[in-house]
Amino acid sequence: MNRREAIRIGALAGGAAMIPWQRFAHPGPVSPAEMRLAAEEIEKLRGESPARAEVRVERGAPRLFVNGREEFPLLIWTDKLIENAPGYASAGIRMLHPWVSLSAFWPRPGEYDFASFDAYLSRLLKVSPGAFFLFRVFLYPPHWWKNAHPSELVRYGIPTDPPSYKEEWGEGVYEATPWVDYAQPSYASEVWRDGTDGIFRAFIRHVEGSPLRSRVIGYHFCHGISHEWHYFHSRFLPDESEPMRKALGSIPDVKRRMQTTFGLVRDPEKEKDVIEFYRGFHELASDMVVHFARLVKEETGRRVLSGAFFLYLLENVWIQEAGHLAPEKILACKDIDFIATPYGYLSANIDGPASWDSDLLDDAGRWLGRLRGVGGDGGYRVLGESLRRHDKLFISEMDSSTFREPTDKRAVGGTGSDTRLGSIRIMERDLARMYASGSAGWFLDFGTSKGFGYGAASWYNDPAILEVIKKYTALGDRRCSLDLSPVARIAAVYDAKSFFATQHWKQTEPFRTGWRHTDLFNYWFLDAQCRPIHRIGAPVDFLYRFDLAPGDAQKYRLLLMPNSFYLTAAEVSKLREILRGSGTTVVWFYAPGYITPERLDLKQMEALTGFTYEQLNAPGRMMMRCNIEEGNELISLPFGIREKVYPRFAVNDPGARVLGRWLDNKKVSLAMKEVDGWTSVYAGGAPLPVEVLRWLAVRSGAGLWCDRPDIVVATRGAAAVVATDRGKRTLRFPAPMASAEGGLSAAEHEMELDFGEVRLFTQTG
Repeated sequence: MNRREAIRIGALAGGAAMIPWQRFAHPGPVSPAEMRLAAEEIEKLRGESPARAEVRVERGAPRLFVNGREEFPLLIWTDKLIENAPGYASAGIRMLHPWVSLSAFWPRPGEYDFASFDAYLSRLLKVSPGAFFLFRVFLYPPHWWKNAHPSELVRYGIPTDPPSYKEEWGEGVYEATPWVDYAQPSYASEVWRDGTDGIFRAFIRHVEGSPLRSRVIGYHFCHGISHEWHYFHSRFLPDESEPMRKALGSIPDVKRRMQTTFGLVRDPEKEKDVIEFYRGFHELASDMVVHFARLVKEETGRRVLSGAFFLYLLENVWIQEAGHLAPEKILACKDIDFIATPYGYLSANIDGPASWDSDLLDDAGRWLGRLRGVGGDGGYRVLGESLRRHDKLFISEMDSSTFREPTDKRAVGGTGSDTRLGSIRIMERDLARMYASGSAGWFLDFGTSKGFGYGAASWYNDPAILEVIKKYTALGDRRCSLDLSPVARIAAVYDAKSFFATQHWKQTEPFRTGWRHTDLFNYWFLDAQCRPIHRIGAPVDFLYRFDLAPGDAQKYRLLLMPNSFYLTAAEVSKLREILRGSGTTVVWFYAPGYITPERLDLKQMEALTGFTYEQLNAPGRMMMRCNIEEGNELISLPFGIREKVYPRFAVNDPGARVLGRWLDNKKVSLAMKEVDGWTSVYAGGAPLPVEVLRWLAVRSGAGLWCDRPDIVVATRGAAAVVATDRGKRTLRFPAPMASAEGGLSAAEHEMELDFGEVRLFTQTG
């Protein structure tokens, strides 16, 4: 194989949907002299014992241990890892995240060649002799495999041959690439699974049989769009291949998949087959991840880590096709040690070109917050409390571009990232969130990648930025001694399976010209609603509804339920039993329990929430005005979204306290009622403004940690605060904490902060 062919195989390993993630740093063909030098470098490790890496739950959180010692779990990847690794090592990072494409080692059936891998690892060891490696392993098959197995490849409900790269990701280099370059195997393909087993096992055995085993701490295995286990070319509605038909039986007509029969929801009496198709479709993706996690554990004797990108729920694009809506299997799998995701990319400018996180407003012009950029929350796309309860370490992929990126290039840093001060504040925010939440993280330095036009030599290998990294790696030993148990009194609770029974993301597209990859519920009820949730001014736990335990209603004083639409009678009974007599406050959004496996059922919605409702079947805007009076406090403001949708609901319960009304018909859209020893709040739309959420936090007894709507992330031993405006604020912690920069330990701190400034606090003693 010549160098051009080696690069081509690596680049096309993931097809069009891999840009810029196709780049991996293997040196291509290896000469006998290079092989000899590589062997000599690797042989230096011969006397070292095999590395042992594990995730243990201790002092309230999953933690990374390497060779029996807890490590501050911060890693780095860069397109030029060999050139940049020494700089990151000087900042205290000694765990690297090299990328490995198995297709590059699989030139023909039954033949594997790992010489280029050994050569690359030997070069990394030469510049980073003390490094440990967590590999990112791409499971994409080579061209010859796809040519040999055309019936195992994904087929699409929307005809396109080939799928347009421009349609899915914008202008790209693969417009004229043959179909086989785009095609990828179906997740239902046993032929692909078995073939990938062969190369993956051979690769791990190569490592296990080499002195390299003393430095390898795990395998992060990947497939799908941008490695994230999203079905390839989700825009074209996969998968109508023969393997998928064999696995799931009949596949609903594409028009029935895209169009619900009752507005925003599916009617199970007419669409049960579509709902069940999506359930099976998503379970197949989970099954594949579980399968390869088990393979890693089998081949390594459970000695190292195994994990994947998965469990995206917040900002999960193409959500019905994306493959992450069967989380139970992943959470229950004992072979999965960690889950990774990039944090969100939410762009506010949905009516025009993507702006990578300009300020997000609702349709009343109310500022909800921002995700990336200075003063953004950097919120995670996974439900961290559920991961913690299932002993999974979460790894945040921190890939924010910095001021080192030319301003004429498309970047993902967000507002303010084009300045040195802004870049530092964003990086401090990301590291402080990781630190205070008990998470892990890796930096993804795309500065040298050409895939999206990035041109900087490195985003992070800069003296000022390295000082920020060095500060947090130095604080890492302190975190190892902290209690990272959760302390939140507020929880946001979500349902994955509700998306099987709500309006398809393609049906949402016509509402606004800029909506290409998302649906109304995911965008407004989950993603946009998260911005003010993060700005409540108190820590918030995020978890799946099925993880709610009997004691949670006493622990959490405020429960937010943005999308518990699709529930069985047993699930409704369990929720009512958990809530009974707890004294907690629950906020139900839109249509809680309205969709059952058999029918649309307003009576079940009423039984769950305690209200009686009028169902509004005429399309109307989800715009309302709240009018909340409490003592001398008055909250009177309009909020919501402009889409005309149906059904909507209005509370017509004489025992309810009216908090807000629909703007178009003045019927009650926001209400509160005491129910069976707890407080029920109904919100007919979203996103609720931060003023309403803070009022609910105080009234429910959850309380606020900050007297301004700042971003607060905290566990028992650490807290991070990000200022969302300029001025003085008072922080009140449940127990004394001291600033990480030094100072007295106290339960109350007064300070003046600029917009986007970050402060980290830790318990002492």
